[in-house]
Amino acid sequence: MALVVQQSGEALEDLYDRYSRAVYSLAMSLLRDQEAAEDVTQDVFLSVWRRGASYRPKRGKVTAWLFSIARHRTIDEIRRRRRYVARVQHDVDIANEPSDGKDDPLEYATTQYERSLLKGALSALRPEQRDVVVLAYFGGLTHFEIARRLRQPLGTVKTRMRLGLRKMREVLSPEARRGVEHWSV
Repeated sequence: MALVVQQSGEALEDLYDRYSRAVYSLAMSLLRDQEAAEDVTQDVFLSVWRRGASYRPKRGKVTAWLFSIARHRTIDEIRRRRRYVARVQHDVDIANEPSDGKDDPLEYATTQYERSLLKGALSALRPEQRDVVVLAYFGGLTHFEIARRLRQPLGTVKTRMRLGLRKMREVLSPEARRGVEHWSV
């Protein structure tokens, strides 16, 4: 660690080679997302590089300090995701507020039924697929805008969109599918 504090790239490399798999495994076990676990691992070692001087040998082993950073960074990522999902769900709920039904009760009932079908189909998706579909169809964002907002590769966004829409088609009944057949896969 003394060499890392002195900004020795070789020392950081050695530390990374020795502990990166364990840090990744910790992040993966909590996040269950390969890309996010890789990002957390990278952030942990970047933090070690920047704040290596904050390590105090008298307070514990390097591994305890390193895993503490990893655990806190992983928890931060979990919290960030929860806030994001809650915000997206809130935006969807507001955007889809049904009319009060005064004009046409049949239209209101139909809208409520279709809304419940859509919510059920969305809930069947993996969170990362749901996020992409919601941002595209309820947020009006393009694939590129979604990739930028989620900080994910464009190809990943497109794949998640395709898989998410395919899963929704499988989940929805034949009657409900008519409403989403125009969605491109």
